[in-house]
Amino acid sequence: MLSTPPKELRENIARAKGYLRRDELPRSLQAMATAMRQYAEVKLMRSARAEVDIQLGEFLNTLVHHQGMQHLLDPAGTGKPRKIPYQPGKELMLATVLEGLARILRQEVEDKSRQETEARLQRKKSLLHNGVMLLQEGQFGKGRAYLKRAAEEFSEDPDILVQVGQLLQTAKQYADAGEIFEEAMTKHPRDVRAYVGAVNAYTAINEFEKCEKVYNAILRTFGGHPNTFGRMALMYLKWGKRIKAEEMATRALQGDSRQAEALEVMNTIGH
Repeated sequence: MLSTPPKELRENIARAKGYLRRDELPRSLQAMATAMRQYAEVKLMRSARAEVDIQLGEFLNTLVHHQGMQHLLDPAGTGKPRKIPYQPGKELMLATVLEGLARILRQEVEDKSRQETEARLQRKKSLLHNGVMLLQEGQFGKGRAYLKRAAEEFSEDPDILVQVGQLLQTAKQYADAGEIFEEAMTKHPRDVRAYVGAVNAYTAINEFEKCEKVYNAILRTFGGHPNTFGRMALMYLKWGKRIKAEEMATRALQGDSRQAEALEVMNTIGH
């Protein structure tokens, strides 16, 4: 017989009590269940068993009065929660009870998390749907407000800004769409969709300075490409900057002699 409880048993009891103090109930219950299974396997002297039983009694007394256990042990709110039964020599039975309670609590946490996730998803869908409907009804101010609220509330979603930008663009709210796409560029600098969306939105309303700013960001982030230079050439031509248009068209054709926008620009300016 051992005169002192094994180290692993003492550590699991201490761990269970620590988790309980931090309100981590499932982990606390599991740790004590592990301790009880260890307790059942060792032979201890009476004084050593008394030491463990005292700590176990303190743990169970604190546990049954814990606020997080009341819906299980005192569902009627009587203030007198049911005790968790324990008899010396029945450690395995107690371990099974504690593990069962731990499973119930973990499942409740998972269920709550899933419900919260579903509620947030419905909230996002509702904001986007209402925004689109208001835009279609011609209530542009309210529609934009709903869509921007969706972008703010669900900013952790890497696709939300692009999604809102696309909805605004479809509704021909190009200035607002461009701003949203630019925000997406800042938060997700490798998302090509944000840059393309911003260019298309600003091009649609001839916001050439903003469009140029986006193209320069594309060059900094992704480097030069014949298609990028060709589209920039076409933008500069529409802007009335023929020298810049020719410069960009030349750069495009140096990389791809058949680049369509560059050829269109060169043909327009007489080359």
